[in-house]
Amino acid sequence: MSALRGLFRTVGHEIQAHPIATLAIALVLLFAAFGGAAQITSVTGDQAFTGANPTLDRYNEAFDRGSISVLLRGETTDPATVRAIARFDDRMSQVEDVAYVTSPADQVRAEYGRIPDSRAKIERAVGSPDVAFVRVVFEPGLTQPEERPIYTEALAAEEWARFPAGVDVIVTGSAAFSAQLSELISQSTNQLLGLAVGLMVVALFFLFRGVRLRLLPIVAVFVGVLYTFGAIGYAGIPNSTLTSSVFPILIGLGIDYSVQFHERYEEELETAPPREALPRALSGIGPPVFIAMLAAALGFGATWISTIGSPAFVWFAQTSIFGVMLTFLAGIIVLLPVLTLYARFRRRGFGELGLRELTNRGGDSVDADADTSADGSDIGPETDPADSERVGAFGQTIGRTSRALAANPGVVLLVALLLMGAGFQAGRSLDTLADTEEFVPQDLPAYVDLQQFRAVTGGGAAVQYDVLVTGSELRHPEVLRWMQQFEQVAVGAPLIQGVDSPATLVAEHNGGEIPETRAGVKRVLDDVPANERAQYYNDGVAHITVIGAQDMTTGKTLSFIANVRKSIRFSNPPPGVDASLTGSSVVSTPSIVDQIESRNTTTGLGVLFVFGLLLAYYRRLVKAIAPLVPMLFVIGWQNLYMAGLGISVSPLGASLGAMSVGIGAEYTIIVMERYYEEKKQAGVNKLDAVETAATRVGKAISVSGMTTVFGFSALTLSPFPILADFGYLTVGVIFLTLVAALATLPPTLVVLDTAEERLNAALGRSAADAEAAP
Repeated sequence: MSALRGLFRTVGHEIQAHPIATLAIALVLLFAAFGGAAQITSVTGDQAFTGANPTLDRYNEAFDRGSISVLLRGETTDPATVRAIARFDDRMSQVEDVAYVTSPADQVRAEYGRIPDSRAKIERAVGSPDVAFVRVVFEPGLTQPEERPIYTEALAAEEWARFPAGVDVIVTGSAAFSAQLSELISQSTNQLLGLAVGLMVVALFFLFRGVRLRLLPIVAVFVGVLYTFGAIGYAGIPNSTLTSSVFPILIGLGIDYSVQFHERYEEELETAPPREALPRALSGIGPPVFIAMLAAALGFGATWISTIGSPAFVWFAQTSIFGVMLTFLAGIIVLLPVLTLYARFRRRGFGELGLRELTNRGGDSVDADADTSADGSDIGPETDPADSERVGAFGQTIGRTSRALAANPGVVLLVALLLMGAGFQAGRSLDTLADTEEFVPQDLPAYVDLQQFRAVTGGGAAVQYDVLVTGSELRHPEVLRWMQQFEQVAVGAPLIQGVDSPATLVAEHNGGEIPETRAGVKRVLDDVPANERAQYYNDGVAHITVIGAQDMTTGKTLSFIANVRKSIRFSNPPPGVDASLTGSSVVSTPSIVDQIESRNTTTGLGVLFVFGLLLAYYRRLVKAIAPLVPMLFVIGWQNLYMAGLGISVSPLGASLGAMSVGIGAEYTIIVMERYYEEKKQAGVNKLDAVETAATRVGKAISVSGMTTVFGFSALTLSPFPILADFGYLTVGVIFLTLVAALATLPPTLVVLDTAEERLNAALGRSAADAEAAP
């Protein structure tokens, strides 16, 4: 601990001696961050939840043809409408990366060589449907950023084609959905960021009173957020639905770090000149805030490790880790040098007396002496009138309450344990949110259009699942007959509505029969149009489409996937032939469900990581365990909170247990360190130490926690349901964390401290020996 304090003292000396140079470094990093931020891309939908998968990659390269679908309703066989369709078809056929376009105009032109002026002639070619479809099919293997320009061109082509006024035209499909969702993610990120900053300004203005430049922490945190944008851009981490939630979280956490630095520096200025105040402040507050930052990073790290196969969660964790580290850094290299320059300016302008008068604060000031001074000289069990005025009635109430709770540890901890047990029991019956389409706003125009398209087409691509067939001789009659056998087996299984395979294609073009020879199969396939054939055979592999039931729930989707795989095994593919169910939805749905079901593992990893950090720092088992006990209570209590508000367990919420351990450790560390400092004073017993510690830091961490809540609450206004629910969840968990730190940590400290003293007595060790022992 002393080495870390010495390091922060040295940093404080350097910043105090060279504040302008420090700000210059911060400015250089800021300009570098702009370069990284410009490189950020967006990934949406199922692709954000599919990790490295060779089978999926092979399928995407061969068959994953994104598309745009145009739904037309009204006078679809009117010659003017068909001519507009033809104009749209011709223009889109010339667009780069468009493989082909299919439309009713193709059928009419194939029949007559042109678009006739007679509706009757058109209807003889295409019938008389109430709706018509135009499908723009892309080249395989395009990424979402590569598909979006095609959607933009389709919108321009739809306007250029001049469809008649009586025809309703809807441009939809995967590219349309991805483009609108990507734009909404970008807008939402900016809006949530602005909202969180606004809420922080309000919180600091009303809660962080009695200090100079009280809004300066916002500037430091905002710079830290910009650093984070740059870092994820350089690291190649894309923006996604989950990643966009990180930035309000960072503002909530980062403001806490800066407030602690700011308040401690103000406190030291009351008794020391600026050249001594900053090193003293940073050596005192730096280590515990640094440990708290590392604990938060390790909490996010647990999410990273436990979800390594799902990119969206990994990106969320990586962005969060970058964020907590860089907002901590910004608090040091932005906030502290500005405060140093301001203190120098005020000293030169008003002299020593003016400075002391300016830094003398009233009862509304925040006591952010969140751990201890470097030497503990300002700490003692006695409180003078000025001290009482500084902590206020609120702080004194917290102190007396904590003492009462610590005096009855058995009752308090038993109640906490019972609530925790009830919470774990309630957690088993919580609903889950695993459908990626439920993550997005249900009124998103592209989503509404997509649902209308599915309603007309019987589900469209939403009910189509893909089987990739690899091996040799995939056009052999024996392989085709196996495909027919697979179809017979699969269609009899629950939730499977149909199968479309190369065998279906060959039989359809050969009078319903599979040719007996390879040459016969080749002859049939040679007569099939290339675009149609490419949907079944491409790049040495084959493609089977399995049709599922409409509107399947997540549970039914998992059952459907299992039924298809059983049908593949039961149909017994020929030797040398391998068939695998694949596709983004097949990979992403189990991945999301696994993330939700592994939330206890993720939480356990978070607890383990933070415990290891605290043990390495304190080198005392009691000090490593005590801060985590209240967090274990919170993990159980949060399930009761979720059940009470009807919040479902989402993949993002599943990581909150590990996050809350890392985030909440700051509050418990602050209370614990103050307890042990107070206990060192002569004539102070455990209950006295608890009361004084809670009195002096209770108000500080309460205000700090409330500012964090203000930042997190911005998420509740997100247009994405998954983020709004997460916002309500985080707000509740931060509040529960504060309650646990002030209500359950004091009795926990009394119990563990007493047990440690008895163990030391049994081993014949003194208190000083125990403190020094690793």
